Amino acid sequence: MKKDPSEIITVTFDFSDVATSCINPVVSIAVEAGRDDAGAAAMLSGSPQTDGTSILQRVIGGISGNTYKLRCQIDDADGERWVAADLLDVVES
Repeated sequence: MKKDPSEIITVTFDFSDVATSCINPVVSIAVEAGRDDAGAAAMLSGSPQTDGTSILQRVIGGISGNTYKLRCQIDDADGERWVAADLLDVVES
């Protein structure tokens, strides 16, 4: 996925294939490629929101030219833990 540094987007992690519920969602972000970004964690705006078996996370900012790895971890009602990840390219329009 891709965003401009000025955009505010909502990233969705879909766990419907593996879980019947999503408990204790934790979303993290880190630089995968590009320049160092000590403020990468501040790109996560607010807490992750649960919508059925999906987790929604608002994302802001970022350094143009960087690729960030977003990672979401959830627990389900059966006591299993699942992780989904995706890459976010920040590119100035």
